[in-house]
Amino acid sequence: MKKTSLNNILLFFLILLLGIQGIFNLHLSVKGNEPCEKLKTSQPTSLIIGVMNGPFSIDPHNAWDHTSYNVIEQVCEGLFSYNLSHPNKEIIPRLASNYGVWSNDGLNYTVPLRQNVFFHDGEPFNAIAVKWNFDRLAYLMNATEDLPMSTELAFISSVYCWLDGTPFINRTEEVDLYTIKFVLNKPFGGFEALLCFSGSYIMSPLSTPFTTFLDTNSDQLIGTGPFIYDEFIEDVSVTFHAFENYWRTNSTITNLTLKIIQDSFSLTKALIDGEIDILLNPHPQYFENITSSEHLQLTESEKGSWVIFYLGINNHLINRPFREAISYALNYSHINDKLRGGYVERLKSPIPKSMVYSNYSFNVPTYNLSKAREVMQSLGYGIGWDVTPGGVHEINWTSANFRTLNYTYNIGNTFREELGNLTKANLEKIGIKVEIYGDYWLNFFFKLLGLEGYTQDMLELFFIGWGADYNDPSQFINVLLSNSTYASEYNSAQYNGGYGGFSPYSVENDVELLMEQAISIINKDDRNILYNKIQKLIIERDFPWVFGFTPITYIAYDEDIKGIKENAFISIDEEGTSSLKGDFQLLTWKYTPSPGGPIPGYETIIISFIALISVIYIIKFKIFKLKK
Repeated sequence: MKKTSLNNILLFFLILLLGIQGIFNLHLSVKGNEPCEKLKTSQPTSLIIGVMNGPFSIDPHNAWDHTSYNVIEQVCEGLFSYNLSHPNKEIIPRLASNYGVWSNDGLNYTVPLRQNVFFHDGEPFNAIAVKWNFDRLAYLMNATEDLPMSTELAFISSVYCWLDGTPFINRTEEVDLYTIKFVLNKPFGGFEALLCFSGSYIMSPLSTPFTTFLDTNSDQLIGTGPFIYDEFIEDVSVTFHAFENYWRTNSTITNLTLKIIQDSFSLTKALIDGEIDILLNPHPQYFENITSSEHLQLTESEKGSWVIFYLGINNHLINRPFREAISYALNYSHINDKLRGGYVERLKSPIPKSMVYSNYSFNVPTYNLSKAREVMQSLGYGIGWDVTPGGVHEINWTSANFRTLNYTYNIGNTFREELGNLTKANLEKIGIKVEIYGDYWLNFFFKLLGLEGYTQDMLELFFIGWGADYNDPSQFINVLLSNSTYASEYNSAQYNGGYGGFSPYSVENDVELLMEQAISIINKDDRNILYNKIQKLIIERDFPWVFGFTPITYIAYDEDIKGIKENAFISIDEEGTSSLKGDFQLLTWKYTPSPGGPIPGYETIIISFIALISVIYIIKFKIFKLKK
């Protein structure tokens, strides 16, 4: 009898076992079922991101909304960008080969450019292309004063101007083929950050019209970015594919899709059903649905938001001690945990903590009813009363009417209406009565800016939000708190940082002058000193607002995607619209066996038993044949 090799029997047993596993669609556990990395193949890897809207504009010189940024961020690049892994999103070179050099007077900024970079249409990137783009922007924002009346002004024009309307940039000059010089009208310390804004991104001069904006429905956006823009189907999707000649690295994502689904519930369902891979800022109402799914992850962004919310106080009508009392009387925990569901964090400065030069170490007012009542007593109200909450004079405090203020909100904003009710209940405890008024958004907006016959004095208390376009504190400080002629319409609180309610006047502590210095200084250390001083005076001395909160941003995604935390940053505007800035070419995928994990023990035993019986049967059959 010819002996059957034990190795052959074991090999046959393994093959048979694997075959049976495939037939029954069952899976064996190997080392605890830890996933192994997917091998790189020529097969396309697709990434589908869920969004609620498509782009309003694909032209960087006219786009000022997050849904448009979703497209532009993938196709075009600027000279500089943000390091998304850095807490303050520090500025790093992108199409620039290094940081620029400032002239001594702060009027010239000269930038070296990368070589061997190409646009999607094959045109080389160089100083000619950079100058062409900034000349186009200047034309479309009418900085050259030759834009025809029939041509619409660039929507982002104000982003590139001082508050008096003077453009930041006087002109650009080609020093050589790979060096560009920006000549400014006056020094601007936030200029590098401005070059990170999407309006500063570079498009191909060959494929982009100079005197008109790109048509979102028919034109092509051509940049140097990692993805090539393919198609926008309204209310359906925006599609891209990887740029094979991209200068940085080859993308692990070969096809990128922004899938448009216009309501939160359907978006979340699409994620759970595996129709999309990433969902931007899912609604908290659906967090439990996401976290209960075996294949999804919900991650809180560690990068922070550039959006702030605050209770505005009319500084013209309400003096500093009253503002201080109000600041200590509001219950911030109730606002954040109850009214906002715990998905926000306390704002402790006019500059959000994720922004450069922000300082959260100053003594921002917290909910302290005793302190608020002591401040009221310093004004001559409730003298001799016990300030302890629930103390012997509690009824005296809550029934008093030392002053009446109005709180105005825009009709339809449920949160702002609820905040008005809370403000009324909280301020009642320090003897201030609050009357709540709802107004239509347009009227409310006109009151905020003092337009169309309305005045800012029509508002005493109001709640509002503000977001930044780029990473510089002037986006908040100089816009919202300046009392200069050109900025006053945005200073809805009518804050006067030159006096702040204190006498005698001090030049060294004049916030208005400090803001003007800080925005014009180039040296980062000097700017940091000035912004620290500005924040301290605003937070601890002047109390122009009640500092509210900033949103906590979230991202939900398929667990097979790696690199989200390191690369993805969600930016959310006041209305909850979000955009994703991420290095998608650096995202990695892993291969995981089909859902279900290790098969139950009894199934393994059954498979093993069947396979063993089959092996024995075949061996016996071979022996029988030999005997014959």
